Amino acid sequence: MKIYLIRHSESIDDIENCYGGIADFDLTENGKDKVKQYKKETDNYGIERIYTSPYKRAYQTAQILNENIKVELKVIEDIRELNSHGIRSGVNKELAKSIFSYVLQKEEYKDTGYYQGKTFLGGEDIGEFDNRVKGAINSILQDSKDVKTIAIVTHGNVCKSIFKMILNVDKKIELDDLATTILDYNDDKFNIIETKGIKFM
Repeated sequence: MKIYLIRHSESIDDIENCYGGIADFDLTENGKDKVKQYKKETDNYGIERIYTSPYKRAYQTAQILNENIKVELKVIEDIRELNSHGIRSGVNKELAKSIFSYVLQKEEYKDTGYYQGKTFLGGEDIGEFDNRVKGAINSILQDSKDVKTIAIVTHGNVCKSIFKMILNVDKKIELDDLATTILDYNDDKFNIIETKGIKFM
């Protein structure tokens, strides 16, 4: 089976300098246009089913990708983004410095994120996040046994978890909007065919 692992396009939090995570922002108009351009490629990928995060920025990306191919679109709750920002989710980053100044002074909240192995106050445990992502991918693989090509539309930290915990890539990655990893999955093994918009660090 061939798998296209796709990060969502540009969302409103990107241009309004807000913390995303579990905050459910829509795509920007520019983000929608980017997907429409990208769709010219994906229309030829032979995708037979799309699995998407429930968050708007991923779901809207998946909807646009599905406009022409019109395949089954399934929402998978557990490929939603990591709650990495906790109580800061959805808040403008400059404003957060002011209203959360007391918490930000605490050592445990000075350096947070997926690769740091910890999240901000009110955030999700990284180990639990990795486990839910792994469980979700296993469920998708079981559900898609009847097709040859699928797309998974999700988020940056979900992709990081997949690379680290499932693909066993020991490098950190950074992802552009619509970053795409093409995978081959056969005999319970993954092979990375190609990556686009991903920087290995």
